[in-house]
Amino acid sequence: MCGRYSLRNSKSVKDKHLLNIDVSYNIAPSNQVLTLTTEPTFMKWSYNPTWAKSPMNLINARSETLNVKPSFKMAKRCLIIADGWFEWRRTNNSKQPYFFHMNDNLLNFAGIYTEYNGEKGCAIITKKATTHLSEVHHRMPVIIADDDADGWLSGEDVFDSKLSDNIDYYPVSTTVNSPRNNNIDCVTASL
Repeated sequence: MCGRYSLRNSKSVKDKHLLNIDVSYNIAPSNQVLTLTTEPTFMKWSYNPTWAKSPMNLINARSETLNVKPSFKMAKRCLIIADGWFEWRRTNNSKQPYFFHMNDNLLNFAGIYTEYNGEKGCAIITKKATTHLSEVHHRMPVIIADDDADGWLSGEDVFDSKLSDNIDYYPVSTTVNSPRNNNIDCVTASL
């Protein structure tokens, strides 16, 4: 599962997408997030099927069930722009957060979205974690290479990018546990 992520590299966003953004060290569900459909746009990180009588507020969708579950049948494709994400490893009675990144490079998470009650909302597509990353968590976001972006957006199932092999991680402080904390301490390595 991917329940928090970051978008700190505002210069790369400006260079690549021609947008000025506020730096965010701790993006949480229900936040407005930068996505790419036919153009960069912001939408709520909270996916709801159009037929839902009440909000489901999904933040992740499994790649294995994307083409099977009724909740995702009406979904459109997007990319969710990030430069890292957080996962927690449970040890005894505590959970240690880790920050996953690719040398501060921008990442394209595979995403889906719909419009529900007049608001666009998205979810991150996840897959089984690579062996190296599964030491912390068994799932990870599907990362889409720039060369595969148009394919993903036009409906191709691109779930295995070599970029996943370039992801590294390190432990961070529990500062990230609260979505109210949105500062550099969230991504600073802890000992």
